[in-house]
Amino acid sequence: MRIPYYEQVKLLILKEIESGNMQPGDMLTSEGEMCERYEVSRTVVRQAIGELVNEGILVRQQGKGTFISRPKVREQFMQSTVGFFEDLSLRGHSVQSKVISCKLVGAENTVAEALEIDPGSKCVEITRLRYVNEDLIAFTKSYINSADANMVDDLIAADLSTNSLYRTLEENWGLRIESGRRSLEVVTTSGVLPGILEVKAGTPALYIESIGRDAGGTPVEYFRAWHRADRTRLEIDVVRR
Repeated sequence: MRIPYYEQVKLLILKEIESGNMQPGDMLTSEGEMCERYEVSRTVVRQAIGELVNEGILVRQQGKGTFISRPKVREQFMQSTVGFFEDLSLRGHSVQSKVISCKLVGAENTVAEALEIDPGSKCVEITRLRYVNEDLIAFTKSYINSADANMVDDLIAADLSTNSLYRTLEENWGLRIESGRRSLEVVTTSGVLPGILEVKAGTPALYIESIGRDAGGTPVEYFRAWHRADRTRLEIDVVRR
């Protein structure tokens, strides 16, 4: 069976990437140069590039050109109670956070319902930007079911920029998340979110909500995260019961 020309061009581009001749962030040569190199029409080149863009291998930047995409960070996030830091650190990634704020706040209705406390009750709010291998991945908000101001001081002292929140809660406060429920949906970025995630308004993001509970079923943390869809790939293991 004859392989269509555009498929042949796709394979040649992929081979260049896999061989290391083209690195993430590198710009493709012009369509005209690719036509000459591969001896095909501009239509064939455009179809090959279009499919690679749809598959996330390439990315178009308006007014600049087409570039090799950075590989997405794989998070085995849905089936484990370990946190973002532990999950990715254990798989060899460099994980850092920029802590925007850590403070006691009055729980709004959604937070109060998740933590099973009265609206307006105090809880610890931690707002962070999460980076993996120096790339901005996500904007997160964690709400810890505690009204103790000492916890705020302890978490600030623990330096959550390079340390695990879950490990700190367990080692310093005896709070261990044993079970939980996470939900995932695709949302459109708007308001201040595009600026925070450094994307254009209207860009899709992966929105994750999570409630983590201790061994007795009491909520420990309510977690909200907006992940850059162009930087994140979530993987879910499934088994037959």
